[in-house]
Amino acid sequence: MATKFPVERAEDLLSTSSPGSVDPNLLIAELPLRTDMTVADIGSGPGYFAVPLAKYLYDGKVYAVDVQQGMLDLINSQAEAMSVTNIESVLSKETKIPLDDASVDVALMSNVLHEASSPARLIKDVARIVKKGGWIAIMEWRKEATRSGPPQKERVALADVEKLIEKLELPIRARRIIAGTRYMILVEK
Repeated sequence: MATKFPVERAEDLLSTSSPGSVDPNLLIAELPLRTDMTVADIGSGPGYFAVPLAKYLYDGKVYAVDVQQGMLDLINSQAEAMSVTNIESVLSKETKIPLDDASVDVALMSNVLHEASSPARLIKDVARIVKKGGWIAIMEWRKEATRSGPPQKERVALADVEKLIEKLELPIRARRIIAGTRYMILVEK
């Protein structure tokens, strides 16, 4: 099984000043969002994107989905401290997300596939929860040497993710390089 980021080091994931970090507002600007949408942050970790998304989606909702209860506890603490009330923490199994079919407008998967034991099964289940006409945004570390991030051998190449999406017969609508260290693809459901 792929290695999950340790909860004890979750604070490292919340730093916006660490090398290679992505400003959450930059990511939000790249996503096809309206303030009334429902978004699932898959592999939300301690809430680096979930909390800013919830602030942006003031008439919407964010499902913070993670396989580690400790990460969800950190999100809940952050949300409470910031009086953010539109986040729902969801403890999940890796390839069986406990959300209804077609229940979200957008699913964000940020730096998740390199930790997944079955990226293909995970992407398939994420597609299941996204509404027709909705979006899947996948952001991963580029498969090249960088000063930060997971080991290069653990990273998932853009071409490999594209092949997984092609098997689901879903169209890729955009490809982007984010902060020089990551790629992002937008997939329409």
